[in-house]
Amino acid sequence: MAGCNGVAQCLLKQGNVEVALTWLEEIHILYLNAKLGQSKPMFDWIKWIPDSTEFVRQYVKALAAASDIYLSLGNTGSAVHRRWTANECVSYKHRTSEIQKVLNTSKTNEIIQLRHPDPKLCANLEVKEPELQLLGSWKKIKVKKAEGPGRRMTFSSFIWKGKLYIAGGRKDSLGPFYRDMFALDLEKLDSWRSMPSYSQPMHQSGAFLGWHIIPCREHSRAYLFTGCKTLDFFDLATHTWGSINTTFARNDPEDAEAGIKNWIYPKSMLTDSTQQIIDEKLYVFGGTHGSTNIGCNLFMVLDLKTREWRRLSGTVIPGPTADPFSPGPRKTPTSWVDGRGERLYLVFGECDRMGAQLQGELHGGECGHPFDDFWSWDLIGGGWRRERIGRNAPCPRSEVAYAYNPIIGKAIIWGGYNPDLPTDHLAQNQRFAFSYYADTFICDTPTFLSNPSTSEGAPKPPTTCKWRQVLTRGFPTYRAQAHPIVDPDSGKTYLFGGFTNNDYVPSRKSVISRSFGDLWELRINLEGGNFESVALDDEARTAQLGPWQRCFTCGCAGPWKKCGGTCHGHAFFCDADCLKEGWKDHREMHQCRKIA
Repeated sequence: MAGCNGVAQCLLKQGNVEVALTWLEEIHILYLNAKLGQSKPMFDWIKWIPDSTEFVRQYVKALAAASDIYLSLGNTGSAVHRRWTANECVSYKHRTSEIQKVLNTSKTNEIIQLRHPDPKLCANLEVKEPELQLLGSWKKIKVKKAEGPGRRMTFSSFIWKGKLYIAGGRKDSLGPFYRDMFALDLEKLDSWRSMPSYSQPMHQSGAFLGWHIIPCREHSRAYLFTGCKTLDFFDLATHTWGSINTTFARNDPEDAEAGIKNWIYPKSMLTDSTQQIIDEKLYVFGGTHGSTNIGCNLFMVLDLKTREWRRLSGTVIPGPTADPFSPGPRKTPTSWVDGRGERLYLVFGECDRMGAQLQGELHGGECGHPFDDFWSWDLIGGGWRRERIGRNAPCPRSEVAYAYNPIIGKAIIWGGYNPDLPTDHLAQNQRFAFSYYADTFICDTPTFLSNPSTSEGAPKPPTTCKWRQVLTRGFPTYRAQAHPIVDPDSGKTYLFGGFTNNDYVPSRKSVISRSFGDLWELRINLEGGNFESVALDDEARTAQLGPWQRCFTCGCAGPWKKCGGTCHGHAFFCDADCLKEGWKDHREMHQCRKIA
């Protein structure tokens, strides 16, 4: 570990930030190997550190160094996570004066005040490390007629032939609960069109919450799996609902040992899983069902041609002992399939320990655990492989907005929620025990060659996945449960809906949480990323910063008043002095005139 830290420091002095981060991540890999090497496998949420002051010193030194790098790159979420983890893992016994100096409590208290991204920082962020960062832009989309799905969370969405579909969900925690569906032509953006509502009654299927509707190109259908034997679908040609019956191909005694009885999911219920369709097969991982709130790691596949389910790995309910060779039990994980359809990637999610404690389940606790692991499943040969999640990756989180963009060949990650990483708000003299996010990342997944090489007769070793942060001048409000939806034909990436805590995000309303019904487009500075029309200089002075606006003149962020001229509120000003000082620039830049 000392050697890795030394190499990282030398690389930093040489300006090689990317490789330095890789060496610092190697120290975390050594820590994980030490933890996994214990006689009894431990679940991810169990805090463990060897009883060695030198081990602790090297580990927190690496975490602190990585935090400083992430902060310099604008990745505030990972910067806070590394510092907070360092402070949390050191017991009183190991808090020597040297380790206390490394922990730097004042630095930790300073950075946990940051938001992710922080409006004070994002306007001045520049791409310092092209291998770790790139530019992007969030553009708010206006629909000519406002009627449509409105604000909602825990809904389903997809794009088919240039039309965005939104279905189900709820407006707030207590409802109303929706079973409707709307479609929007993304070229015209004229109005939302009402589609037939979901045909199954609520008393039979449960509320339309945390489900997935996934289009299958080969069938011209969007499939909806709710946990029962019947698989529902929306016919994309006739715009009608239908269903098919499925069967389960048991493989006992393995399936029985995994906890599967008459049917795969207890009470025929499933929510908050992650699902993908590839090559006419539906893959389903994790989620909660009729017998667990904590989440599961059951991994199933349905062949849509034979309509037969098979268990690939995992159990219905997590047992007392962890399995270090597969992902742990969780809900709301993130997944995507690589461009060649060879590997399914799985990252993040939450083990709802608080929900488990309320129900008297095994592994209950006072706080949910956000996973920081990264896995992939071989879709050709089978089997899990744990991946490295180094470089400029997002910090652990759940309820993430995620999608794979086949045009740019990247997975896109936005926003989400961490139940166990605090944020201080000094203005309110309050510490939130959680964090919401509005940061953007992409992941380059390597091409895995499944065919043997001609020389050695063995598969070519895969390379490490590469994470980069997308730096944007503005961004949608911090939230969880939003959906990014990619148009597979145009490559355009959109974002819709989600919810946040109103204490964390300022609001004029007194309710605890609020949902969103806004529509955004993400432009990324890559070939096929639709970045050509972005005006960065203008965005630096006018872009919306989540719930705040940036003053056109001085650049500070806050709840400022918009210009009342013919620009229709394109610019905002924090006070009369800034309006007077910046009016000439604003008038020339945006052709704004005073309204008589």
